[in-house]
Amino acid sequence: MDSKNKNCAECTRRGRKCQKQFHSEREWDSLHRDQEKLAFDLEEAQRLWLEHSQKMQEAMSKIIRLQKQQRFLKERGGRMLEHDSKLMEQLDEEDPLSAEDLQELERLADEEEAARLAAVSNNPSLTQMMNSPSFWENFDSAVAGGIPSPTGDNPSSSR
Repeated sequence: MDSKNKNCAECTRRGRKCQKQFHSEREWDSLHRDQEKLAFDLEEAQRLWLEHSQKMQEAMSKIIRLQKQQRFLKERGGRMLEHDSKLMEQLDEEDPLSAEDLQELERLADEEEAARLAAVSNNPSLTQMMNSPSFWENFDSAVAGGIPSPTGDNPSSSR
């Protein structure tokens, strides 16, 4: 289009009035701005997708690595258990435990359990009460004959 005549070259050649249905400079500028914005948004979305994809790949690699470690540790635990069992059997065959040794092991286990119970208890008076012989005497009578009465040995006197 000739800027002086405001007619397109084809209309000038044919000698007709130009229809001037061309898009304005403002419309072309708007189109270019929209294209640039779209290109920027597309590039940003691709960058985010790539970043997310890399994080997913890292997470998957970590999962696979941890699963391998877990499998290895389970196998190692199985081998350790098998080794200890064989060693225990071998020691039992060579030198079996006497009745005294078994009683000592039971006593140690009972002491360990009592210590654990005492450590868990927040109420030291409960531990002291349980260690008292009178507690167990009352407990035995409560289990054998019902609830002990505070007034005496007669179960009917508490009614």
